[in-house]
Amino acid sequence: MIKRLIRCSRCNQVVPLFGNFGDFGESSMLPGLEWSSEDLEIQRKFFRCLREHPTEELIVDYDTYVSDKPCYESTKVSYFEASNGKQRFLIRRTKEGLGHPAVYELIPGRLHISNVSLRIQEDDLRKQIYSGTSFPPFTEDQIQKFIRAFQEEVQIIPPEKFEEEVEIALEGETPLLAYASLKEARWENVLRRCQKDFQEADLVKIEQFIRENKQPNDVLALMIKRKVSILNPKTGQVNSRP
Repeated sequence: MIKRLIRCSRCNQVVPLFGNFGDFGESSMLPGLEWSSEDLEIQRKFFRCLREHPTEELIVDYDTYVSDKPCYESTKVSYFEASNGKQRFLIRRTKEGLGHPAVYELIPGRLHISNVSLRIQEDDLRKQIYSGTSFPPFTEDQIQKFIRAFQEEVQIIPPEKFEEEVEIALEGETPLLAYASLKEARWENVLRRCQKDFQEADLVKIEQFIRENKQPNDVLALMIKRKVSILNPKTGQVNSRP
Protein backbone atom coordinates (compact mmCIF):
# COMPACT_ATOMS: atom_id res chain seq x y z
CA MET A 1 0.00 0.00 0.00
CA ILE A 2 1.61 3.25 -1.12
CA LYS A 3 1.46 5.74 1.71
CA ARG A 4 5.00 7.04 1.67
CA LEU A 5 7.79 8.01 -0.69
CA ILE A 6 11.54 8.23 -0.31
CA ARG A 7 13.28 11.42 -1.40
CA CYS A 8 17.01 11.85 -1.93
CA SER A 9 17.81 15.16 -0.25
CA ARG A 10 20.88 15.65 -2.43
CA CYS A 11 19.58 15.00 -5.95
CA ASN A 12 15.82 15.29 -5.38
CA GLN A 13 14.95 11.90 -6.85
CA VAL A 14 11.86 10.30 -5.39
CA VAL A 15 10.44 6.76 -5.40
CA PRO A 16 7.47 5.16 -3.63
CA LEU A 17 8.20 3.26 -0.43
CA PHE A 18 6.28 -0.02 -0.49
CA GLY A 19 5.19 -1.51 2.81
CA ASN A 20 6.39 -5.07 2.17
CA PHE A 21 8.23 -6.60 -0.77
CA GLY A 22 5.67 -9.19 -1.65
CA ASP A 23 2.25 -7.69 -0.99
CA PHE A 24 1.54 -7.59 -4.72
CA GLY A 25 -2.17 -8.16 -4.22
CA GLU A 26 -2.60 -5.27 -1.82
CA SER A 27 -4.53 -2.32 -3.20
CA SER A 28 -3.24 1.23 -3.05
CA MET A 29 -4.85 4.00 -1.05
CA LEU A 30 -3.92 6.62 -3.64
CA PRO A 31 -6.41 6.63 -6.55
CA GLY A 32 -5.05 5.08 -9.70
CA LEU A 33 -1.89 3.64 -8.13
CA GLU A 34 -0.83 0.06 -8.57
CA TRP A 35 2.57 -1.57 -8.34
CA SER A 36 4.47 -4.39 -9.93
CA SER A 37 7.86 -6.10 -9.89
CA GLU A 38 9.20 -3.32 -12.12
CA ASP A 39 8.12 -0.72 -9.57
CA LEU A 40 9.99 -2.62 -6.88
CA GLU A 41 13.08 -2.89 -9.08
CA ILE A 42 13.06 0.91 -9.53
CA GLN A 43 13.10 1.24 -5.76
CA ARG A 44 15.99 -1.24 -5.41
CA LYS A 45 17.98 0.62 -8.07
CA PHE A 46 17.32 3.89 -6.27
CA PHE A 47 18.83 2.56 -3.05
CA ARG A 48 21.81 0.93 -4.83
CA CYS A 49 22.72 4.10 -6.73
CA LEU A 50 22.10 6.54 -3.89
CA ARG A 51 23.27 4.42 -0.98
CA GLU A 52 25.63 7.19 0.26
CA HIS A 53 23.12 10.00 -0.19
CA PRO A 54 20.91 11.37 2.62
CA THR A 55 17.25 10.36 2.22
CA GLU A 56 13.99 11.15 3.96
CA GLU A 57 10.45 9.81 4.01
CA LEU A 58 7.57 11.79 2.57
CA ILE A 59 3.97 11.16 3.64
CA VAL A 60 1.45 11.34 0.81
CA ASP A 61 -1.47 13.76 1.20
CA TYR A 62 -4.29 11.90 -0.56
CA ASP A 63 -6.59 14.91 -0.48
CA THR A 64 -4.34 16.79 -2.94
CA TYR A 65 -4.46 14.09 -5.65
CA VAL A 66 -5.56 15.43 -9.04
CA SER A 67 -5.67 14.09 -12.58
CA ASP A 68 -7.74 14.87 -15.66
CA LYS A 69 -8.49 11.16 -16.09
CA PRO A 70 -10.47 8.73 -13.91
CA CYS A 71 -8.58 6.54 -11.45
CA TYR A 72 -9.26 3.39 -13.51
CA GLU A 73 -7.37 4.75 -16.55
CA SER A 74 -3.95 3.12 -16.74
CA THR A 75 -2.33 5.80 -18.94
CA LYS A 76 -2.29 9.20 -17.29
CA VAL A 77 -0.37 11.92 -15.52
CA SER A 78 -1.40 12.79 -11.99
CA TYR A 79 -0.21 15.16 -9.28
CA PHE A 80 -0.26 15.12 -5.50
CA GLU A 81 1.61 16.60 -2.56
CA ALA A 82 3.70 14.89 0.06
CA SER A 83 5.37 16.16 3.23
CA ASN A 84 8.39 15.40 5.40
CA GLY A 85 6.67 17.07 8.35
CA LYS A 86 8.32 20.42 7.76
CA GLN A 87 8.14 20.98 4.03
CA ARG A 88 5.63 20.06 1.34
CA PHE A 89 6.63 18.76 -2.09
CA LEU A 90 4.73 18.49 -5.36
CA ILE A 91 4.98 15.08 -7.03
CA ARG A 92 4.16 14.25 -10.63
CA ARG A 93 3.32 10.62 -11.36
CA THR A 94 3.46 9.42 -14.97
CA LYS A 95 2.28 6.03 -16.16
CA GLU A 96 2.45 5.26 -19.87
CA GLY A 97 0.13 2.28 -19.82
CA LEU A 98 -0.77 -1.04 -18.33
CA GLY A 99 2.39 -3.05 -17.71
CA HIS A 100 4.60 0.05 -17.49
CA PRO A 101 6.05 1.11 -14.16
CA ALA A 102 4.97 4.45 -12.72
CA VAL A 103 7.57 7.23 -12.70
CA TYR A 104 7.58 9.77 -9.88
CA GLU A 105 9.18 13.21 -10.17
CA LEU A 106 9.54 16.02 -7.68
CA ILE A 107 8.70 19.28 -9.45
CA PRO A 108 8.92 22.88 -8.18
CA GLY A 109 5.74 24.80 -7.39
CA ARG A 110 2.39 24.07 -5.85
CA LEU A 111 -0.94 22.94 -7.24
CA HIS A 112 -3.76 25.34 -7.91
CA ILE A 113 -7.18 24.23 -9.11
CA SER A 114 -9.53 26.84 -10.54
CA ASN A 115 -12.96 26.83 -12.15
CA VAL A 116 -13.13 27.22 -15.92
CA SER A 117 -16.72 26.79 -17.05
CA LEU A 118 -20.24 26.17 -15.82
CA ARG A 119 -22.48 24.35 -18.29
CA ILE A 120 -25.92 22.85 -18.45
CA GLN A 121 -26.35 19.22 -19.50
CA GLU A 122 -28.23 20.18 -22.64
CA ASP A 123 -28.21 16.78 -24.37
CA ASP A 124 -29.45 14.92 -21.29
CA LEU A 125 -31.98 17.67 -20.59
CA ARG A 126 -33.43 17.38 -24.09
CA LYS A 127 -33.67 13.59 -23.78
CA GLN A 128 -35.57 13.98 -20.52
CA ILE A 129 -37.90 16.56 -22.03
CA TYR A 130 -38.66 14.58 -25.17
CA SER A 131 -39.27 11.43 -23.16
CA GLY A 132 -42.52 13.07 -22.13
CA THR A 133 -42.41 11.60 -18.64
CA SER A 134 -41.94 14.76 -16.60
CA PHE A 135 -41.81 17.87 -18.77
CA PRO A 136 -45.13 19.47 -19.82
CA PRO A 137 -46.22 18.80 -23.44
CA PHE A 138 -44.87 22.07 -24.82
CA THR A 139 -44.09 22.93 -28.42
CA GLU A 140 -40.55 22.76 -29.79
CA ASP A 141 -40.40 26.56 -29.70
CA GLN A 142 -41.42 26.64 -26.01
CA ILE A 143 -38.88 23.96 -25.12
CA GLN A 144 -36.16 25.95 -26.85
CA LYS A 145 -37.15 29.11 -25.00
CA PHE A 146 -36.96 27.36 -21.63
CA ILE A 147 -33.52 25.94 -22.42
CA ARG A 148 -32.34 29.34 -23.63
CA ALA A 149 -33.56 31.02 -20.43
CA PHE A 150 -31.69 28.40 -18.39
CA GLN A 151 -28.50 28.81 -20.45
CA GLU A 152 -28.58 32.60 -20.28
CA GLU A 153 -28.85 32.59 -16.49
CA VAL A 154 -25.94 30.15 -16.15
CA GLN A 155 -23.72 31.98 -18.66
CA ILE A 156 -23.75 35.27 -16.73
CA ILE A 157 -22.15 33.65 -13.66
CA PRO A 158 -18.36 34.32 -13.75
CA PRO A 159 -15.97 31.48 -12.76
CA GLU A 160 -14.86 33.27 -9.60
CA LYS A 161 -18.52 33.37 -8.42
CA PHE A 162 -19.39 29.70 -9.07
CA GLU A 163 -19.09 28.69 -5.43
CA GLU A 164 -21.35 31.55 -4.34
CA GLU A 165 -24.09 30.95 -6.89
CA VAL A 166 -24.30 27.17 -6.95
CA GLU A 167 -24.32 24.34 -4.45
CA ILE A 168 -21.65 21.74 -5.20
CA ALA A 169 -22.81 18.37 -3.98
CA LEU A 170 -21.43 15.69 -6.29
CA GLU A 171 -17.86 15.16 -7.55
CA GLY A 172 -17.32 13.81 -11.06
CA GLU A 173 -15.06 11.04 -12.35
CA THR A 174 -12.01 13.25 -11.86
CA PRO A 175 -11.19 16.12 -9.46
CA LEU A 176 -11.54 18.45 -12.46
CA LEU A 177 -15.28 17.81 -12.84
CA ALA A 178 -18.15 18.41 -10.41
CA TYR A 179 -21.92 18.62 -10.53
CA ALA A 180 -23.89 21.36 -8.81
CA SER A 181 -27.35 22.84 -8.41
CA LEU A 182 -28.31 26.45 -9.04
CA LYS A 183 -29.31 28.28 -5.91
CA GLU A 184 -32.96 29.18 -5.51
CA ALA A 185 -32.49 32.86 -6.39
CA ARG A 186 -31.03 31.88 -9.75
CA TRP A 187 -33.98 29.58 -10.51
CA GLU A 188 -36.29 32.49 -9.77
CA ASN A 189 -34.39 34.47 -12.39
CA VAL A 190 -34.86 31.64 -14.90
CA LEU A 191 -38.62 31.72 -14.29
CA ARG A 192 -38.64 35.50 -14.73
CA ARG A 193 -36.89 35.09 -18.07
CA CYS A 194 -39.66 32.70 -19.09
CA GLN A 195 -42.49 35.07 -18.15
CA LYS A 196 -42.59 36.81 -21.52
CA ASP A 197 -43.00 33.54 -23.40
CA PHE A 198 -45.27 31.44 -21.16
CA GLN A 199 -48.71 31.72 -19.63
CA GLU A 200 -49.03 31.60 -15.84
CA ALA A 201 -50.32 28.02 -15.87
CA ASP A 202 -47.33 26.94 -17.96
CA LEU A 203 -44.91 28.69 -15.59
CA VAL A 204 -46.34 26.64 -12.73
CA LYS A 205 -45.63 23.47 -14.69
CA ILE A 206 -42.07 24.60 -15.44
CA GLU A 207 -41.51 25.39 -11.76
CA GLN A 208 -42.64 21.88 -10.86
CA PHE A 209 -40.28 20.38 -13.45
CA ILE A 210 -37.41 22.39 -11.93
CA ARG A 211 -38.22 21.18 -8.42
CA GLU A 212 -38.25 17.57 -9.56
CA ASN A 213 -35.04 17.67 -11.65
CA LYS A 214 -32.59 20.15 -10.07
CA GLN A 215 -30.66 17.81 -7.76
CA PRO A 216 -26.94 17.18 -8.54
CA ASN A 217 -27.67 13.80 -10.13
CA ASP A 218 -30.56 15.10 -12.26
CA VAL A 219 -30.70 16.67 -15.73
CA LEU A 220 -30.89 20.25 -14.45
CA ALA A 221 -27.62 19.86 -12.55
CA LEU A 222 -24.72 21.96 -13.80
CA MET A 223 -21.30 20.70 -14.79
CA ILE A 224 -18.35 22.59 -13.33
CA LYS A 225 -15.15 22.09 -15.29
CA ARG A 226 -11.86 22.94 -13.60
CA LYS A 227 -8.22 23.24 -14.59
CA VAL A 228 -5.03 22.54 -12.70
CA SER A 229 -2.06 24.92 -12.74
CA ILE A 230 1.34 24.88 -11.09
CA LEU A 231 2.10 28.08 -9.21
CA ASN A 232 5.46 29.54 -8.35
CA PRO A 233 5.56 29.28 -4.52
CA LYS A 234 7.36 32.62 -4.21
CA THR A 235 5.41 34.79 -6.65
CA GLY A 236 2.08 32.98 -6.74
CA GLN A 237 2.14 33.25 -10.53
CA VAL A 238 1.37 30.36 -12.86
CA ASN A 239 4.54 28.45 -13.78
CA SER A 240 2.78 26.06 -16.14
CA ARG A 241 -0.42 24.21 -16.87
CA PRO A 242 0.04 20.43 -16.87
